[in-house]
Amino acid sequence: MSRLGRAANRAADLLFVPPLDRLWRRRLRGKVLCLLYHRVDEPGRIPWLDRFGVPPIRPAELAAELGVQQRRGVRFLTFADLRQGRFPAPGEVGVVVSFDDGLRCNYEEGLQVLEDLGIPGVLFQSSGMLAGGPLVWEHALYWYGAHPRFADSLEDLAHRRLDLPQDLAGEALIATLRDRTPVARVRDLLAELEERFDTGAELAALAARIYPEPAQLRRARDAGHEVGSHGDQHVPRANVSPAAFEDELSRSLAVLGEVLGEAPRAFSYPFNSHLPGDEVICGRHFLQAATVDADLITPYTPALSLPRFTWPGPHPNLLRRRRWLSTGTLAWPAPMDTGPGR
Repeated sequence: MSRLGRAANRAADLLFVPPLDRLWRRRLRGKVLCLLYHRVDEPGRIPWLDRFGVPPIRPAELAAELGVQQRRGVRFLTFADLRQGRFPAPGEVGVVVSFDDGLRCNYEEGLQVLEDLGIPGVLFQSSGMLAGGPLVWEHALYWYGAHPRFADSLEDLAHRRLDLPQDLAGEALIATLRDRTPVARVRDLLAELEERFDTGAELAALAARIYPEPAQLRRARDAGHEVGSHGDQHVPRANVSPAAFEDELSRSLAVLGEVLGEAPRAFSYPFNSHLPGDEVICGRHFLQAATVDADLITPYTPALSLPRFTWPGPHPNLLRRRRWLSTGTLAWPAPMDTGPGR
């Protein structure tokens, strides 16, 4: 964005002063704003995840954000509510608070915030991210990529095994391996590193630290929160075949169904990676599928394409926070009202 564009975008913050709340609320009436968070944690607690993953939101910051919505009188909902026809009335504003991945911190820090405020949440759990198993490929990639002893070995091995630009390194290399490389190829690299350096026990200890116990999923469900599926191994749909994608859904349903005693009915796409026709595949396993396609949910929104807005990171000022909570985005112009068939 140009300097002039940045200045204009900052100036747009002034449209979110409290006296204009009524205007923004009118725009949201009868619709659902679905907010997505990934990690509710203190920055610095898991440095390698901070470096390559989605930045964490502090529990106090999450409480402040949701407190703003609560004071506005929004109606907090879950995806299960939407399945059962509970939609905001024409004069109401609906908000769904959702979490992806299913890290332990969301069950400990995140749900504590929600329960202190009396708000239900939706936790989309990757079934491969449960204590007692190994780190999923993505987190192992981050750990090796940030490790002072192993980062160079990962880079060297990736260049020897894959056709990559010679100058690709650091964060750009990790992003390429995560986002644009077939997952099977990345897993082969990680397996070779684990065997060479005998890191299996250390990776398992990390998984036990950052992934939830099955009992935590059950406690969340019993407390009135919804647990959905985020696939099994958190793979980008675009980097696997249709058959492998469907296997991800089936494995997730089997594991989460055993943990919870009932299969989840809602799914969210890891990395917001989805392709044309995926609704058909998801529809064979779930009643709802969530994207991060940054739009409002209306009664006409297809159940297998429910959009959400992802947390944009720490806010530089309180007006920027109000802007995110009023529109779901920091882009300008904000998404407009959606109509029938959208």
